[in-house]
Amino acid sequence: MKLVCYDPHARRTDIADAMKAFPDVDYAAPTTLADLASALPGAEIFVSSNRAYEAEAARIVREKGDSLRWIQFTTSGLDKAIGLGLPPGCVITNAAGLRAFSVAEHALFFMLSLVRQSRMAEQGQRDNAWVRDAITPRMDNLAGKHLLVIGAGAIGQEIARKAKAFDMRVTGVSRATAPLENFEEMRTRADLPDSVAGADIIVMSANYEADTHQLMSASLIGAMKPSAFFVNIGRGGLVDEDALVEALRSGAIAGAGLDVAMMEPLPEGHALYALPNVILTPHVAGAGSQGTGAGMGKILADNLRLWLKGEKLQKIVIERTA
Repeated sequence: MKLVCYDPHARRTDIADAMKAFPDVDYAAPTTLADLASALPGAEIFVSSNRAYEAEAARIVREKGDSLRWIQFTTSGLDKAIGLGLPPGCVITNAAGLRAFSVAEHALFFMLSLVRQSRMAEQGQRDNAWVRDAITPRMDNLAGKHLLVIGAGAIGQEIARKAKAFDMRVTGVSRATAPLENFEEMRTRADLPDSVAGADIIVMSANYEADTHQLMSASLIGAMKPSAFFVNIGRGGLVDEDALVEALRSGAIAGAGLDVAMMEPLPEGHALYALPNVILTPHVAGAGSQGTGAGMGKILADNLRLWLKGEKLQKIVIERTA
């Protein structure tokens, strides 16, 4: 049996270490597209990330991966990979929840930066100016604020858990409305207009799917309080970006923290770069150390043991591709 791992944007020592426990599995880790094309024939298992699954890589996988039966993604999101096309007949698994702690930290970084006016403080530092009198009246706190988390999966739940440590009141929006720990209330998407109107901070952490495209619509952005902040650590397509830019430019909402955009990389000269009430990061919310949780190596090893025994895999996203 052969397993090929192609993830050139990351140092995958975790996977290489995990594979040492499987000496009977032929392991290859190509770092170029040419090497990927050479390694794939005969491989039954393919490991990659949504980021690495770019157009040319997708073409090679479809053309050279005739023997593939299982694809394990090292990311939670698969939107790009699904859009570019997966080889037929494969079970698709992901790494849901693996980086939830990191993405949640990033959401809290945005929230703290927005209420504590970090952009203004940084500008003062660059200008060699002690801006205490100017910045103090504009500063606020997270304590007592009403946080609305749209999407209550692993990331949304971790955001809620961390937000409670800041004494925030947390409401969740999800398909299911069963009570969840750290949420005072769970609501449905039908409740979004009223929920958005009552929130001080809105965090978008829903999965990006056909029915969540621009879930944060122009009308919902228009329903936000002028003092409210918007944070997106999900996907750019979850938001009507033009409406958001206009609301930020006009002052209809107070500000935004954005790790994702509709088009990535965000084009040079895009309005989001220049808006003073926007904190922008380049899709890095999941970056950092392993934290306190198990890494990708364990997820792969656990699934590989199940695969070798012919048992059902964990974290299945697609049972079999068409």
